[in-house]
Amino acid sequence: MKPARSEIIRRILLELNGRPSSIYDILYSLSGYADPRRTRLPKLLKAMEDNGLVVSALQPGPLGPYRRMYEIGPEAESHLRESLKSSIETILHFYDVYRRENPQKMYDFTEFEHPRKTKGRILYAAFPHLKTIDLDRIRELSLTSDNSSISVVGPDLILRKTGINYDVVGNEITAISADSKTFSEIHLHGVPEKEILPEALIECKRVLMRKGLLRMHASFAFFNEPQKPTIEEFIRITSCELFPELGVVEGEQLGNVIAHYFPNMKIYETSLGEVIFEATKA
Repeated sequence: MKPARSEIIRRILLELNGRPSSIYDILYSLSGYADPRRTRLPKLLKAMEDNGLVVSALQPGPLGPYRRMYEIGPEAESHLRESLKSSIETILHFYDVYRRENPQKMYDFTEFEHPRKTKGRILYAAFPHLKTIDLDRIRELSLTSDNSSISVVGPDLILRKTGINYDVVGNEITAISADSKTFSEIHLHGVPEKEILPEALIECKRVLMRKGLLRMHASFAFFNEPQKPTIEEFIRITSCELFPELGVVEGEQLGNVIAHYFPNMKIYETSLGEVIFEATKA
């Protein structure tokens, strides 16, 4: 299969990372991986230079004639970071598939039991946004509630024309358009960004009824402290620090933040190794 343009650009940047290269060096580095026509590579490098991915200058060659040498540009790191994010996202996808085909618990937390019938209104929010999988979760919650409507936070385009009875109570979890003590349960699938997490928890506490339940579902929560710099720990820490939107979290840190606002907190684990933080409003 012919490599995508983005893959060739990524390969060129990795080749240039650490040493200047001529167009012939670059062409040689792509052999066996991609076979861009020699006449097309200058045009691609010119476009990369226009976008700040590479810089070039004429320098004396080893045998006398000047030649154009290319180096990494000011925007290259950002481009490679996005490439890394895409790669980790793909790894997490296949890890999730593997986990579902080989269900088992990772920790010694109590196994999570499916919720019973709920009396009162339920609020649902997903991070970074609602996805197709959330439709099944919302339908399931509708069956466990004696209220005919589920409230959601955030863009609801994916919910329209599904037949699900719902209403929207704001665009942000930090600014819920509802009176205090409105909901009996709040379900958060995914984790709000670290910067807004305390504010989100305070807002959830405001709209929860007394004895109301907050349930946060973290698909990729890890608790064991890293012991050595393995590739697994690199992926874990990089995901947590650089790409929090991918949903990888340090479980102990997250639990401490939740417990600060909801002291009555428990941690459960599903048979797929997913972690659920459950807290009750005093």
